[in-house]
Amino acid sequence: MPKTYIYLLIIVAFTIFIPLQAQQQEIKNTEVSGFYLSIRDFKNNILSKPTDRLHKGDKIKLHQFFIKPEIISIELGKKSIFYKDSIFAIKLNNGTIYRFVDRKPYKIADTSYLYIYTYSSVKMIRKQKGPRNENIEIPVTRYFFSTGNHDAAYPLSLENIIKYGLENLKLQKELKSLFTDDKLLYEVNATTGTYKVNELLLSKKE
Repeated sequence: MPKTYIYLLIIVAFTIFIPLQAQQQEIKNTEVSGFYLSIRDFKNNILSKPTDRLHKGDKIKLHQFFIKPEIISIELGKKSIFYKDSIFAIKLNNGTIYRFVDRKPYKIADTSYLYIYTYSSVKMIRKQKGPRNENIEIPVTRYFFSTGNHDAAYPLSLENIIKYGLENLKLQKELKSLFTDDKLLYEVNATTGTYKVNELLLSKKE
């Protein structure tokens, strides 16, 4: 068997199982209702609406998946610039709220105790089906949280919760006994819509 043919088979075998880069579904510019310029504005529900979109040319440009670090708003021909790392969050017309972390939109899922975020994306997997390869979309959700002044968001894990937001040793021990796997931290109470870890932390709040 020729060497070039062997090398080709090896390359094909690897590409079947190597996942392609995961991508977040893009938020449309027209979906944005306004901005929470600071954590204080967010807590007090003070929403800044940089444009009413009632005039020709009014628009918001998120530059969501580009290198550009800014959001541009145009109202009556006047351009305003909001840097993604300087505003706290954006709110969509349907009420969903996203916070930009490392310029990526993290959905704010729960703020009852820890601020919990989700980042949903789609991973493309190449899978061999008969003589052909097919790209299959697999949904991927990653979880993060912030606490205190909420300047930074961390991957949601028991280790990080203890490291960045929980000094009570007794409560740490209880969390370790209940959340034996980090995936348990992702569970939501279907009745209240609150994450179970936040319900526990709230019940122990002094």
